[in-house]
Amino acid sequence: MAVYITAHPDDWQLFMGSDACADVQRAGGKAIFICLTGGQANEPGDTFWLGREAAFQAAVQKAANLSVPASNVVPTTCKITVKGHSVLMQRYRNTVAYSLRLPDGNLDGKGQARGGYQSMRQLFKDGRFVTPLDGSLSYVSWDDLIQTVQRLLKKEVGEAKVSVHASQPDERYNPRDHSDHRMAGEVALAATNKIECRTLLYVGYDSRRRPINLQPEQAANQRAVYQAYSETMTSHGQPSGWEFSHLQFIGRQYSQVRHKSGQQLGDSIAIPRVVPSTVGGQGDGKTYTSLTLEPNYPNPFDRSSLMAYQMPAAGAVWLRILDVQGREIVRMLHGEQQQAGRHEQWLDVNSFPAAGLYIAELRVGDERRTCRLQIIR
Repeated sequence: MAVYITAHPDDWQLFMGSDACADVQRAGGKAIFICLTGGQANEPGDTFWLGREAAFQAAVQKAANLSVPASNVVPTTCKITVKGHSVLMQRYRNTVAYSLRLPDGNLDGKGQARGGYQSMRQLFKDGRFVTPLDGSLSYVSWDDLIQTVQRLLKKEVGEAKVSVHASQPDERYNPRDHSDHRMAGEVALAATNKIECRTLLYVGYDSRRRPINLQPEQAANQRAVYQAYSETMTSHGQPSGWEFSHLQFIGRQYSQVRHKSGQQLGDSIAIPRVVPSTVGGQGDGKTYTSLTLEPNYPNPFDRSSLMAYQMPAAGAVWLRILDVQGREIVRMLHGEQQQAGRHEQWLDVNSFPAAGLYIAELRVGDERRTCRLQIIR
């Protein structure tokens, strides 16, 4: 399950679009989008930020329709109350989009006239309350905002394993970024502080200074969801944003990955290095020829990485990591019974003795699959 916590309605498309599209299109997956501000900029009325909100929702729908043709499914939109706060919710296929409608904090975090010069940064730093653009109940403290987001996550995620996507709040790795972007990163980290999750923290404005790093198909998906956003802005009589200052982000996506243990800690364990005699499953008469071990992502990695595999039928599973000499470094599964379908396992860089090349080995029945992974430090 994937959660995207962003400051502005177009942030996830521009800075996280490729990952978001992949998460939405993943079979059996679910994606939750939480947009914290209305992004009203310095526009005095409501039409601009309401247009951006509609465009945010349209982009989420586009991501859900990229690999599955649009059908008669109609988005369900309503307001819900969380800790007394009014939050707009839209459900569509395997996605849900929330809008908290906080005021835009401006680049420097001092706010805009339309929002009464309030901002998430002032809430975070000074404890100054912040009132949503629709005039609903104010957030009176940073904890008030964090607890609201946590309740949304609990409602949607429950006990499932989750990957969290947000802007990198550390200026050393994400220089020259918008204040609201950083605050969205702080919100994401605080709201998931006590749960096991894989967190991806993205570079914002500075990514345009960096080389294009997405594959053509990934960039095409990113462009498609931003185009849906822009076309919806136009349909609401607002500037589309389809201009060089925004389009230069297309094809670029930079993030750091962290893996943190917590209340949903899995059963994977690290063991001392040994040279095993034999490892593998016993033939059980079932056919596993379509067994698939997906390449871990990200790879190379310096924090954590996700391994996934597809089981064509139920069976006993052996999954381990070897060094290039064939010695076992990490034992993840040792004959545990698993059902047919897609399964995931986290890799934590701290389980490895050193940087370098390693081999992941998956065995089910008489079938064996391997893939290479690389640790960087």
